[in-house]
Amino acid sequence: MLRKNLHSDLLKTKGTPIVLAHILIPVITSGLFLIYNSFSVWNENTRIIAFYQAVGAGFPVLIGIFTASMIKQEQNAGGFQNLLTLPQKTTAFLSKVLLLLIFSMFSVLLTTVIFGFGFCMILKGSTIGMGICMMAAFVMWCSSIPLYIWQMIMAFQFGEGVSIGVGILSGLVSALMLTGLGDYIWKYTFVSWTSRIPYTYLKFTLGESGAINELGAVIPIYCILTLISMIYYLLWASRYEGIKISE
Repeated sequence: MLRKNLHSDLLKTKGTPIVLAHILIPVITSGLFLIYNSFSVWNENTRIIAFYQAVGAGFPVLIGIFTASMIKQEQNAGGFQNLLTLPQKTTAFLSKVLLLLIFSMFSVLLTTVIFGFGFCMILKGSTIGMGICMMAAFVMWCSSIPLYIWQMIMAFQFGEGVSIGVGILSGLVSALMLTGLGDYIWKYTFVSWTSRIPYTYLKFTLGESGAINELGAVIPIYCILTLISMIYYLLWASRYEGIKISE
């Protein structure tokens, strides 16, 4: 059943900018950073860390836009009737989150491959290996899972405008948590995890003191919140009646 729903949602993305965006955004983002790094005076480690910070801070904004696009698809595919009349709505809603997560994993890894190749081969940067960069990308993707879940709930419950607005606000908070204001509270602000957790991981690989303690503190919080979010999402999906959307 889940496989059929995934296939159905994938077909709905044809003719929409969702798939194209997950390809073009990595190419454009990586290209811009490589151009900037070609004349930047920062050291190699700072350049790489800044790249992941910027991508991670922008992640919540993109999540808000993409979840809003999923709403638009359902609206165009029969005014939500195809979704609301399903006997197992939880599988259909789970499929939508999984499809976006699959797209985002591809997109994040593509961004890292392009940037990593360009940085190592063109700019001759080699302090941080490609394996560490790929792991940082994977950590960023894992950090986005709670965001996708709650953004999907916001989108289906309150509409695409709210989803995009919350995504923009989350991006601003994520960027703010990269400053000194977020040094103590970022672990409890899950919208900042896509930027802050990869940043902390990279600090750990570079041997910075305190990074391992930060990771040790945030991992249990992440696991608990992700589990609670998924359980709530499935319960919410099973009872969803489209009240807000239909008004």
